[in-house]
Amino acid sequence: MEAKAIGKPNDQITNKPNDKAEVTQAKGIQAKIINELFLLRAIACLSIVLLHCIHRIYGNDTLTIQMVTLLMTFGTPTFVFISEFILSHSYPHTIPKDFWGKRLSYILVPYVLFGIFYAGMKAVEASLATAAPLAQTFAELSLRHVLIGDYHGYFILIIFQFYCLHRLFQVYLKRYSARLVLSISLVINLAYLAFFNFTEPMNIPYGDYIWSKLYWVPCVGWLFYFTLAYYCGRNYEAFKEGVRRNGLWILVFLLVASSVPLYLLQQGILVDISSKRVDMLFFTVAMSLFLFYIGLRLQEIPRWMLTISRYSFGIYLFHPLYLAVMVLVVRKVPFLDGTVAGVIVLLLGSTLGSIVTLHLLNKWSWGPYFAGRVGKGSTEMGSKEPKPLKLLPNIAND
Repeated sequence: MEAKAIGKPNDQITNKPNDKAEVTQAKGIQAKIINELFLLRAIACLSIVLLHCIHRIYGNDTLTIQMVTLLMTFGTPTFVFISEFILSHSYPHTIPKDFWGKRLSYILVPYVLFGIFYAGMKAVEASLATAAPLAQTFAELSLRHVLIGDYHGYFILIIFQFYCLHRLFQVYLKRYSARLVLSISLVINLAYLAFFNFTEPMNIPYGDYIWSKLYWVPCVGWLFYFTLAYYCGRNYEAFKEGVRRNGLWILVFLLVASSVPLYLLQQGILVDISSKRVDMLFFTVAMSLFLFYIGLRLQEIPRWMLTISRYSFGIYLFHPLYLAVMVLVVRKVPFLDGTVAGVIVLLLGSTLGSIVTLHLLNKWSWGPYFAGRVGKGSTEMGSKEPKPLKLLPNIAND
């Protein structure tokens, strides 16, 4: 499926960089915006928020809830796929001089600040519940959040690892065929996840913690998403045509890939509700291809999805805060507590609250340094681009 989706012979993929592409990129001309990715990013973002909303209302009490939420975990790895897709499409041969400056300022700084902020929230909660020392707990949680990604922003650490890997691919992997690189990365990714999925924690320091959370952070566990996105973005037109031609096979792939994790969950073979399951690798790829296909079939991406896409980074970071506050109210309202209506209220409230918060912060000159920037819209569909802040450089859709 992956080879068909890319749709180019290996010698075309691995040839030397095109001179015209080099000149175009060197002049700083922005790559064409990929409208299908707005749909993909919006759905991935909403799946993450909805997953957390369902967990707040229902927990994981029934098998049905577990099956539904399991299939929603594709959101985070999809963000990894989208990030490298855009990067590879925008910068197939080299990276601009201000590449790292932008990402350190508008992605890594918010990651650190949000890590400290959520550490403070958890420390206060722990202090009130168990009388744990507030300052010590806050310091320990802050270090864990920032250094090893022990909060929901961990995917940012993964993406930064892939920023480095992207440059290595540009420089060193041009001599190898895409099929070979994709095959090796798939085997490595599957072996890594299978090891942590099917083995018990070793009797080593922090073994339980490594097996429960820390193995998420190394990029090895997400390698195939990156590699596939690298070649798809680099060969976008061929990839798009391959997806367009193989819609039926993508649907079949999705149905098969979704049935496997559900079966393993039902049989008690793999019971974790997590995107880090070895079987979710295929489902995430299938869902990404399917949503891309849907995006190609749509004449226009709905404006509300464009909005979700533009604010997805802020929604990802802010929504747990709004959920923590809103659920206290929802649980006191009988027709919302433990009902679908409660899930909807949490979904709408946390999403809109996050959008408004990020919008207001971006009106402040230094706001994007604290919470990230509002993303680009789709100029090809007539949406208005946000005005660049006076004190900040205009960032392309990368």
